Amino acid sequence: MSTFAAIELLRRALSAHQRAMDVSGHNVANANTPGFTRQEVVLSSVPPAAGSSRFRTTLLVGGGVQVSGVRQARNEFLDRQLREARQAHAEAQARLDYLAQVEAALPEPSDSGLGELLARFWNAWQELSLSPESGAARTALVQQASVLVDALRQTYNRVEELRQHTDAVAAGHVRELNALAAEVAALNVEVARLEVSGQRALDLRDRREQLLARLHQLADVSSVETDTGEVLVFLQGRELVGPAGRTTAVQIQAPVPGGVHTFQWPDGTPLQVRRGELAAVLQARDVDAPDLASRLDALAVNLRDAVNALHTMGYDLSGSPGEPFFVGSGAANLQVNPTVRADPSRVAAADAPGEPGNGAQALAIAQLRGLPAVDGAYQALVAEVGVRAREARRQVELRALLTDQLQLRREATSGVSLDEEMANMLRSQHAYDAAARMVRTVDEMVRTLLDMVGR
Repeated sequence: MSTFAAIELLRRALSAHQRAMDVSGHNVANANTPGFTRQEVVLSSVPPAAGSSRFRTTLLVGGGVQVSGVRQARNEFLDRQLREARQAHAEAQARLDYLAQVEAALPEPSDSGLGELLARFWNAWQELSLSPESGAARTALVQQASVLVDALRQTYNRVEELRQHTDAVAAGHVRELNALAAEVAALNVEVARLEVSGQRALDLRDRREQLLARLHQLADVSSVETDTGEVLVFLQGRELVGPAGRTTAVQIQAPVPGGVHTFQWPDGTPLQVRRGELAAVLQARDVDAPDLASRLDALAVNLRDAVNALHTMGYDLSGSPGEPFFVGSGAANLQVNPTVRADPSRVAAADAPGEPGNGAQALAIAQLRGLPAVDGAYQALVAEVGVRAREARRQVELRALLTDQLQLRREATSGVSLDEEMANMLRSQHAYDAAARMVRTVDEMVRTLLDMVGR
């Protein structure tokens, strides 16, 4: 090897180990950066220069070391597992958030819950059957009935408010989905532009991976990387992010008064999401909340019909036939008959006319307590919500545990270890110092040779 070839060899060594120290420093600087993936310098030896055989020697000396590239310490299979686990956790958490709000709308057991108010309502009829001529007992019954229907109406309204809230959350998620897709498309352009020139856009890839992870949390998207380094994203079999920065935005249609947003593709096809946070929110908005409202409506109608059926068969204090005790078409507008509310003597407590002390009809209504279509239906509803909420909490805890385990495994593979980076930096520094000493030695050799030639 010539003296000048040795200088070139050492130049490569200095450059390679300087690059290795730069990468170690970059890793250390981003040790606490969310989503950062540890980078590694790939070093390779330089083969002997072509034509070395002309020296007719079997001892061929290589050309030193070079940087073949910089790669990320990434496990694609583990990353995919982590994305799926985070998606399942986000879906379970959204489900739990909805059920927690439903539990707040049905505060059981408590003094203000519908179960307790129903019990007080039946008790008021029982008290009236014992004192059918008592104005106080009649007034207490009417007041207790008013409290019950007010609470039922408020519960129904809270369910409707919850449905509107989940609709607003769903619209926000779709807007976020479109924004994330647009950002991924913009990063695709930057990554392709850099990597087509032979560079590696590793930090841009980290940012894009974070965006893809959030997209997977929101919906059941799929992605594939092209030869140019771009990532194509698909949802419902449709292209959400395409090549060359192209995106397809999900359209959001404003709701009519009292309605909800609709989401569709540009060709009018409705958006359908099967997994993820958005799927759980849409399930709550389109299925669970309407079902809960329907069951409250059914409870109100059954209460109205059961009480009215007996009340219209009775007689009030004046001996007149009873009229409907409740009026209204459902939970949203059920109320005590204004005529009865204004004059509690119109409560039909007797089962025969002209017997003011007769409370047989009031007793018959009191014996409706425990009616499967009213008390039983409400108890079943509360129990079902409680079971679902408990199962949702268990799922959240289970998914969180799995996500944490996968995150730890990813950190072990792709995370930055400060001890390891310091060891790598010291190794590169020693190699750099050794190459620098060799440069000085070769320099002295060249100076000696020039001095000899000069003399």
